[in-house]
Amino acid sequence: MRSVRRLAAVAVALAAAAAVTPGPTVAPAAATPLAGGPVALMPPSTAQALSLHLAPWLGWLPLPRAVAAVPVELLVSVRDAVADVLERPSALLGLTAPIPDLSILTASPVPGVESSGFGWRRDPFHHRAKFHKGTDFRADRGTPVYAAGAGVVLIAGRQHGYGNVIYVDHGGGVITRYGHLSKIEIRAGDAVAAATLIGRVGATGRATGPHLHFEVRLDGRAVDPTAALHVAELQRTDPAAARLAAWTLLPAVQDQRTDRHDPPRRVRGKRPERRHAPVRDRNRV
Repeated sequence: MRSVRRLAAVAVALAAAAAVTPGPTVAPAAATPLAGGPVALMPPSTAQALSLHLAPWLGWLPLPRAVAAVPVELLVSVRDAVADVLERPSALLGLTAPIPDLSILTASPVPGVESSGFGWRRDPFHHRAKFHKGTDFRADRGTPVYAAGAGVVLIAGRQHGYGNVIYVDHGGGVITRYGHLSKIEIRAGDAVAAATLIGRVGATGRATGPHLHFEVRLDGRAVDPTAALHVAELQRTDPAAARLAAWTLLPAVQDQRTDRHDPPRRVRGKRPERRHAPVRDRNRV
């Protein structure tokens, strides 16, 4: 019941936004300064995708216009409320939670070359098998890094392994991380639209050279960013195919992934002792 009331509250906010917006709204691609401070609005493609996703719940609203007109902060609240409503039945029945709506991820974070993928790989520092929870994009130091989707910045600072890192909350349990940055261009609490400049490629933290470490997390669980962006595109263009492709993001599949660029080497184990073998007396002459 609480989730339904929460969803109704954001529905009223969307309706109010539609009522006060004169004529069609064309949202900019980046944060736009308005009265009272900078407010980031959604690009039309994101608004249309969200409208289709919310249609069964809020069919009485003029959604494309309303969604495009509201700030990103409200978009995140809407996605959180919808995800809460959709996931609660699965939690009560003990079933696997559905794959969150990824359609908000519409932009590539950096125009770089993938140098290390998601999954088990040979650790570049300790040279042993370790699970890599993101995708590394090799790029020159200072290359612009863009937000993969509209959202609110949770963290913009330094963390031990990540170096300079940014966390962006896209709502609905979807969070992206951008690590090893040489420079951070935004602050925690900022609302950003998709493809907004948020930082610069670097080699801070635990890094062997300049690159972007990019992560996508669903309800706190790291998934393959390449697969997540593929599912996101399908959710916007072909929902039926997206439902089939979403199985690749399930924990049982993701936990077995191996980095195709640098898979871990198999370690030859010790020879097992023969069972019931006679015991040798080393003191015997």
